[in-house]
Amino acid sequence: MREYLLPKKDYRVLFVIGKGGVGKTTTSASIAVALAEKRYKTLIVSLDPAHNLGDVFMTKLGDRPKKLAENLYASELDMEKLIKGYLEHLEKNLKHTYRYLTVINLDKYFEVLRYSPGIEEYATLEAIRDILMKGDEWDVIVFDTPPTGLTLRVLALPKISLIWADKLIDVRRKILEKRAAIANIQGPLKFKAGEEEAELPTEESRDEVMNELKKYRSEVQFVDGVITDPEKTSVVAVMNPEALPLYETIRARDTLKKFRVPFRLIVVNKVINVSGEIPELKVKLDAQKKVLEQIKGEFRGVEVLKIPMFAEEPRGMEWLKRLGGMIVGD
Repeated sequence: MREYLLPKKDYRVLFVIGKGGVGKTTTSASIAVALAEKRYKTLIVSLDPAHNLGDVFMTKLGDRPKKLAENLYASELDMEKLIKGYLEHLEKNLKHTYRYLTVINLDKYFEVLRYSPGIEEYATLEAIRDILMKGDEWDVIVFDTPPTGLTLRVLALPKISLIWADKLIDVRRKILEKRAAIANIQGPLKFKAGEEEAELPTEESRDEVMNELKKYRSEVQFVDGVITDPEKTSVVAVMNPEALPLYETIRARDTLKKFRVPFRLIVVNKVINVSGEIPELKVKLDAQKKVLEQIKGEFRGVEVLKIPMFAEEPRGMEWLKRLGGMIVGD
């Protein structure tokens, strides 16, 4: 049994990553089914905007976890809904926190922000955080992720956001120090927003902006702490025995190492096994053999599991149990 797929400390989080079309969703689903079969309460969540998880389970899924079998629950998150919810939450907080800045058209700002680069990553990270905050409800949480590029940006975001949060907290601290110096000379600093008149805070504990920054930093630190903890998180990469998925998996490995996210298993999917020589498949089989040799040399220290090409596409519970048993192990 592959211990790094099982809960060890509170709960286990599995991120199944890979290039589009390599069988990532089927692999995610089969792992979830196998763990549920072993009596671990398992939630599988699709973060991929092009949802296929419901197709694999042959049922309709939505935002809320749906019970599919004993100990097995699944959901598909709506990316447009995630982005809308994230922006509404952000807008509400900023309009309250910066209500004294009446000269800024915040409505126009949020209208532009909806189409800004990075908003999808932040909304996805927020969704992951919300799920991890309730992690104790589950033994295992499996994330069926978007294609590799977006997933790596999301997994890198906590570290990057911590750097930004620390910088912004430092800038805010300097602003409050300057406010305090001015207030000592000319008295309390006032502002008026509509009919409201209030005093600009000079202490960190009373400053809403500082409190919001510290709260955000704490939330990001929590996510970073979970996804970098090898006793809680494992990344499973899925690839086909082909050159392009190989190169993408190498880049993923390097990025995850940089941000200290545990990379534990590679599932090489759809490996063709034939007895005898078939001329029509010779080029394909030679290329496959070359890639498999490269995988063996490139990923030392990472377990590599080869899954054969099946005669039919694995869909439905029985097929997923069989495939999941091969991945999770006995």
